[in-house]
Amino acid sequence: MLSTLSSRTPSILRSAAASTTGSAALRRSHRFKSTEQQQKRTWTTLTQGPDALTVHALNDTSFPYVWLRDACQSPESVHPSTKQKLTKTVDVDEAIRPGGEAGVLLVAKESGNDFDGIEIAWTDGHRSTYTKEFLERYASKAALQKFHHDDALKRRAWIRDDVLDISTTPDLFVQYKDVDTPEGKLRAVTQLVRDGLVFVKGVPTEGTVEGDRTGPGECELKTLAEKFGEIRETFYGKVWDVVSRRDSKNIAYTDLDLGLHQDLLYFENPPRYQVLHCLRNRVVGGTSIFVDSLRAAACTRRKYPAEFDLLTKTPVAFHYINDGHHLHQTHPTIQTGPSQSLIPTPPGAKPKKRIAYINYSPPFQAPLPLDTPKEFYGALKKFVKYLEDKEARLEYTLEEGDAVIFDNRRVLHARTAFKDRCGNGNGKAKQEDDAPRRWLKGCYIEGDAVMDKLRVLRTKLGHNL
Repeated sequence: MLSTLSSRTPSILRSAAASTTGSAALRRSHRFKSTEQQQKRTWTTLTQGPDALTVHALNDTSFPYVWLRDACQSPESVHPSTKQKLTKTVDVDEAIRPGGEAGVLLVAKESGNDFDGIEIAWTDGHRSTYTKEFLERYASKAALQKFHHDDALKRRAWIRDDVLDISTTPDLFVQYKDVDTPEGKLRAVTQLVRDGLVFVKGVPTEGTVEGDRTGPGECELKTLAEKFGEIRETFYGKVWDVVSRRDSKNIAYTDLDLGLHQDLLYFENPPRYQVLHCLRNRVVGGTSIFVDSLRAAACTRRKYPAEFDLLTKTPVAFHYINDGHHLHQTHPTIQTGPSQSLIPTPPGAKPKKRIAYINYSPPFQAPLPLDTPKEFYGALKKFVKYLEDKEARLEYTLEEGDAVIFDNRRVLHARTAFKDRCGNGNGKAKQEDDAPRRWLKGCYIEGDAVMDKLRVLRTKLGHNL
């Protein structure tokens, strides 16, 4: 049972006005006369129990001593420059607790008597100081999520009309010049994370060359992508060209209709974000199509829970065996993860898992295992029906200078067939130059890099207050 600090336990001291900060702040003893008087106080009211320190101002949050010692932020525990932890959790004594009469001290701000944190002298001889902000941050799941900007990382399931509504989606289309400002970049990154899709207009196309001749100063795609995060290199290179070729090793490099799919699902960890920059578009057709598979998965879960469950458990193989490569990996169609909801699960109820990723790419799907449940085929059809819903399809023909960035683990993309818009009367295309008639340049960006950019920008612009 917790014992309230009183005159019999003089291990709490409240600071007076101080001329120095932190652990060097002046302190004076203060004894509480009664529990009632304690409850009238805020940060000066703490209860030291046998295993934890309770801060009543933080909704009576109890901080276990072993947790506090492990989370020590002193220079001996966290390197001041690298910000990396210098101690190991396994080295903390599970029976650690404050020691001596000055075991727990209240630290005042330099300007006066306002509480700024606590200092603990441990039985192992170490001293730790915890700021008020640090304790507030870890006192609740909601506070910690706010610190990490988790609200800004929430995704919105959508259909076409949702993202075309400028009142709810004002940043689906952004200007390239605006991405150079912190505010404009934050709007673009926020749109990308929320809906998994953003278009950037006015990206320069001059000076770009094809293939291996691409250099750092010759590719505006790299400049654009690196505004959002680091580029992930694959066997296609850091950047690659999407042009029509008869002997192509990839269906994307033809003029054929390309159905809804995701890239590189034959990787253990497929790339998170894809960037495509339209350098030339002088063809008829070639319209880009985008569908939010998160919405399709949510609809399947709601209407067909048994089929949804089957899609989360049945492995589907993907492979790329061509052009000197042999890549193979399996993923469930719907990949789930732990719930991030702040709402507690009712007693007896099963926690609802979060839809994390979708894995659907027919062009690169390998034969299913022989023991695949027969019910899987029907379940997949129900899911795909939502993907192919006309209301779900956002269609947009990229213009020269347009770029699109989308979440490859969520937003499926497709492209209609195309043909040259010029002809000479005998069915043959009239070539004005040697450049492709339809030419996109592409690359991939790591997901963590985009989340990093979002958090830093929000902190810089004061959006986490």
